[in-house]
Amino acid sequence: MRPDKGGHFTRKSASDASLVAFVVEAPADADPAPRLEGMVTRQQGRDLTPIGDSGLWATVLEVPNDQKFNYEFSSGRGRGRGRIGGGTVEMPGWAPPPESAERPGQAYGEFRPFDFRSEVFGNDRTGWSYVPAAYDGSGPAALMVFQDGDAYRREHVGTVVENLIADGDMPVTILALLNPGVNDDGSSNRSVEYDTMSDRYATFLAEEVMPRLESEFDLRDDPSSRAIGGASSGGICAFTVAWERPDLFARVCSHIGSFTDIRGGGSYPGVVRESDKKPIAKVVLHDGRNDLINRFGDWWEANNRMHQALSESGYEVEFVTDESFHGYQAAGRVLPETLRMTWEGWDD
Repeated sequence: MRPDKGGHFTRKSASDASLVAFVVEAPADADPAPRLEGMVTRQQGRDLTPIGDSGLWATVLEVPNDQKFNYEFSSGRGRGRGRIGGGTVEMPGWAPPPESAERPGQAYGEFRPFDFRSEVFGNDRTGWSYVPAAYDGSGPAALMVFQDGDAYRREHVGTVVENLIADGDMPVTILALLNPGVNDDGSSNRSVEYDTMSDRYATFLAEEVMPRLESEFDLRDDPSSRAIGGASSGGICAFTVAWERPDLFARVCSHIGSFTDIRGGGSYPGVVRESDKKPIAKVVLHDGRNDLINRFGDWWEANNRMHQALSESGYEVEFVTDESFHGYQAAGRVLPETLRMTWEGWDD
């Protein structure tokens, strides 16, 4: 550990959890106290305690053994508060899923840039298509769209999908990994695009993404052969697309979905119950008991309410739960399991 940057120590305390000490250097009389920030505090923050007059400040948390997460230390007041250190913790039981590693002797496909200017949103788009090795153009492929494409690429989605195709758990599938738009002033349009409860993003997919993909690949045209997924705001976005346009996408995979009140998403359980059942073939939800709590709501409770509403309304829905914090590592860890569920019955 470098005290000027802060650090952590882990001590196993139980079979399913360990104690993690977070330590950073700051003046012994610092006021306000330095704080631990990040998803490990469920975005609540936690004041550190001085260790005598040593100039070190610390706090200890009990953390599930199978997690990986980032954290930061902050110091100062108001707008002058800033980052003074941080790091990444891999707990003793954390491991990536085996399907995220390439297998000896198996062929893998390629990522291709997928960049264009959107007329629907009036901004620039970046992303990737992934062409699996199993796709040879001799027959139509299924399609799966992911929001926050760069994040899913970092979680090895191409390798995972290729391995699931080889195992027969998914059809041969073209992936579209889409990043949120960047406005002309350089700002991200992510929340507007992902959290808004409307058909605008579905229109963007129908009018600007699908034609580009169909000009390059032979794709199946039935909605049950099209899935859409995402994490956090990308998760609620995936559901909104299928809800607004089930004729385009009939399978949904939401990781740590933001079914909260960022832009009204907390109303979805009531909307689902009050609406006629839509032809959505499958919804897979994932969330962790240590997910966010902030001014927009409680993610764990919101996902439970969403699962209950979908189940009671007659939808085929599965809910994968664990102890995870909010982050793409949580999505990556359950990616193989949730994709198997999403595509269950694809060959019926």
